Amino acid sequence: MNIKVDENLQEQINQLERVLQLLEQVKEKKYLTFVGVKDMCEATGWSEPTVKNLFNRPDFPSCDFGKEKKAEITAVINYFSVPRRK
Repeated sequence: MNIKVDENLQEQINQLERVLQLLEQVKEKKYLTFVGVKDMCEATGWSEPTVKNLFNRPDFPSCDFGKEKKAEITAVINYFSVPRRK
């Protein structure tokens, strides 16, 4: 059985394959990695209230995911690369 696929449909299939590959990279944490309050506590040794205060700062790059705050690791690295004062 020989099936002929038109070029437009083939391009859509190729796009879907690229999206699936990207999602696999995200799943394997090769592309984006998010950290939460507990992750940041473990990484820095800071207390949970200190990290929660940091995540609640308006200039800190965190977002609400349900009831938990998360921050993309690259944004956190960029945030800490700039000196800040109280």
